[in-house]
Amino acid sequence: MAILVKSTTALAEKNRLSTTWKAFRDAEALYGKPFSIDVCAEPETAKCPTFFCSPDWFESARSNVLTGSELVSLKGKKIVGFDALQLDWPNDWWCNPPFDRKQEFITHAHKQAKAGRSGMMLLPYEAITGWWRRLVEGKANAVYIPDGRYHFYEIDGETERGGVNFGSVFVLFTPHFIKVTQRIDFERYFATKDKK
Repeated sequence: MAILVKSTTALAEKNRLSTTWKAFRDAEALYGKPFSIDVCAEPETAKCPTFFCSPDWFESARSNVLTGSELVSLKGKKIVGFDALQLDWPNDWWCNPPFDRKQEFITHAHKQAKAGRSGMMLLPYEAITGWWRRLVEGKANAVYIPDGRYHFYEIDGETERGGVNFGSVFVLFTPHFIKVTQRIDFERYFATKDKK
């Protein structure tokens, strides 16, 4: 099959694009309460005060000679673990997984839900793909579908990037499995409409 829309973003950067604050506020509002931890972040991109960081980021930071205390607390946020796929996630977790590792993170999200820990992921909306049908359909509790595409931040966590060539959705995982994944449409940025 021909690829009609080709990304110009390098995979290494695509894996590190982060959620905008407006999108994150929508996710929290749909979830119904604040998230307790960002399980896949870097200091510049973390959306919660505590977060898990990738071992790759740790190696990069270490080579840039950050001290132990700088590694534990950066930008007012605290690293509480490395390599989310090897850790249990606290309840009320948030996850925007690396683009090329989304299937691994979804599989780990299933384990967390089965262990009684709820959370939400931001995922590309690819409902007709094999990975979606195998890992999301009938396993997630709900898929929240926005009325358009969200933008992302560059790896600095501040520069907004438009022109994303795929739609994203919020996917809810809870221990309350109902065997049917609900689809719920919503208007983007509803959580920040009246805020400046």
